[in-house]
Amino acid sequence: MYAFELTHAKTLAEATAALAKSGGKALAGGQSLVGAMRLRLAQPGTLVDLSGIKDLHGILRETDAVVIGAMTRHAKVATDSIVAEAIPALSVLAHGIGDRQVRNMGTLGGSLANNDPAADWPAAALALGATIHTSKRKIAARTFSPACTRPHLPPTS
Repeated sequence: MYAFELTHAKTLAEATAALAKSGGKALAGGQSLVGAMRLRLAQPGTLVDLSGIKDLHGILRETDAVVIGAMTRHAKVATDSIVAEAIPALSVLAHGIGDRQVRNMGTLGGSLANNDPAADWPAAALALGATIHTSKRKIAARTFSPACTRPHLPPTS
């Protein structure tokens, strides 16, 4: 790897400001980003660690929805009673992601932001008709394409 600056954000406002100022990348669980950095496929000058932002962790049951914070780890989703009761398929999905290390470090938000078509969370969000909340807007999963990933191409005939 190479040299980079690491910033530890404590609030969403701090993280947003640090990312805007540096043009760097947000660091969630690091399961995809750190591997890409090791291979020099990604070379951000600044990483903004989101793990200290308490508002991004956890799972809540709302009247008609289950809300899963971006920094919630796969292992937490796999074992959470709210998820098991409301959407049991998500518990099964989360339990089958990667290996124990990936489940204990990887995050739902990191997986969605990476938007790998082979990943489990983007497909689950799409199938459930989920809404993805960012610091700027709410996006229907069917139209979600993070700026940091390759663009979605129109269907071919």
